[in-house]
Amino acid sequence: GLVMGIQYTVLIDGYCPVCTGWAGFINKRDPSNRFLVVAQETTEGKESLSNRPAKMSDLDSVFLIDDSGKWYAQSTAVIRILLGLGFPYNFGAVIWFIPSPIRNFAYDLYSRNRKRTSNNSG
Repeated sequence: GLVMGIQYTVLIDGYCPVCTGWAGFINKRDPSNRFLVVAQETTEGKESLSNRPAKMSDLDSVFLIDDSGKWYAQSTAVIRILLGLGFPYNFGAVIWFIPSPIRNFAYDLYSRNRKRTSNNSG
């Protein structure tokens, strides 16, 4: 059956404006509180991060952990978030059908630019 309450933990970079924007976006659109958004800098965030799979240990990303303890990173995490939020945001998850290397390339490009813009603004 459906378990009410938290199903997903989202780990965001609290120093990244886009990421904190994501947190607000999720919180506004998640009336049933299925998502727990945690900044990676917090004690809870650091604790969660220490459990991440080795293959993700050097990723600078938004992470999603589902209720079965499975980890998602980068664009896959974003797509899972959109799916979890339901309509119309799950429509954005059609991006899912773009092959993963292309998605991650686009994501890397985006996060590189994100870093550059945040550094310039002080």
